[in-house]
Amino acid sequence: MVNLRPNPAFRANAACVLGATGSVGIQTLDVLAECGIPVEMMTAGEGVERFARAVKRFRPKIAAMTTGEAAAKLRELLGDDAPEILWRPDEVLDAVRTTGADIVFHSVSGLAGLDTAIAAAESGKRVGMANKEAIVACGDLILDRAASSGGEIIPVDSEHCAIYRCLEGRDPGDLRRILLTASGGPFFGRTAEELRHVTAAEALAHPTWKMGKKITVDSATLMNKGFEVIEAVRLFGVPENRVDVLVHRQSIVHSMVEWNDNTLLAQMGRPDMRDCIRYALTAPHAAPVTHPPLDLAAIGSLTFAEPDTTAFPLLEAAREAVRMGGTAPACLIAADEEAVDAFLAGQIGFQDIAAVVTETLGRIPALSEINTETAAYTVTQARRFARRQIDLMQRM
Repeated sequence: MVNLRPNPAFRANAACVLGATGSVGIQTLDVLAECGIPVEMMTAGEGVERFARAVKRFRPKIAAMTTGEAAAKLRELLGDDAPEILWRPDEVLDAVRTTGADIVFHSVSGLAGLDTAIAAAESGKRVGMANKEAIVACGDLILDRAASSGGEIIPVDSEHCAIYRCLEGRDPGDLRRILLTASGGPFFGRTAEELRHVTAAEALAHPTWKMGKKITVDSATLMNKGFEVIEAVRLFGVPENRVDVLVHRQSIVHSMVEWNDNTLLAQMGRPDMRDCIRYALTAPHAAPVTHPPLDLAAIGSLTFAEPDTTAFPLLEAAREAVRMGGTAPACLIAADEEAVDAFLAGQIGFQDIAAVVTETLGRIPALSEINTETAAYTVTQARRFARRQIDLMQRM
């Protein structure tokens, strides 16, 4: 499990930002600029023009892309102002492991960020971890590497940052259960029949959070909350049956913990990822901010409801994956990535996402040993099977 006692003497003099052009990466750069923290290293997988603008603004010593073509384009855009530019995977991973930054923000999305998550854990630095898929697939491995290197991991996902802050410095033995809150996405209250013909545009219209397309669709299907159940199991060392989910439409209570005496402790705040990013930068201290405080009287009421696992079956699929153990969660992620891509491309319907994921999870054997090799093998098999399922659906 994650270390619940962050180093009180930690001070960030420089940062490394992995996935700087994604939604969380952009917000991370906003926080670093606000706090006056220089950027030592930045990476991006796409959006060369956007990345070039960020490199010009933050002037890191190292900038990395995922392909030689993208690196060449970046060098052309930056000209004489270009820092050291990397793209070969082994060089990028080595740079992450040996970064001169005090904190590594990992905001690469999806399984594409697994290798860099492990490298960040091996750096011996503080890691602000926003990549839930890496923790879901190989969380124990990543946490072990961080402990061995002398580093520490602070969750940046809003729900797990909230749980971390509730548990921080406490005895885990006092914990009865974790209550993850979910916004319910844009389709809360709809029946399975009403979901048959929803569009990608509707799925991307999240009511409270501004996020990337993949995570927004995952929020609509409740797959994201399923991933977060597994993430809570990995990070906080509790069994799956002690992690519950409540739909909380206002997105003010970011999550809660219940102690053995039946009392609850909640962490509340605005629905803004910058607060979680800032806390990873300053934990265990809370940095002062200039924005207005939370106005509970203006909000008026906070509501909670049970999730509808009949209309949204992927929450239960995630629970099944963590119960299966081994590489089953990696299979779950890979199948979901393929299904969501197909949905956004108009190849399958909204409800077909769950059909692809559950069928793939039931057909790909879970390997008991979890490491990068077994995870990669399972992911490859899951992607192939999911694509075949998608092809069959398109022919029907």
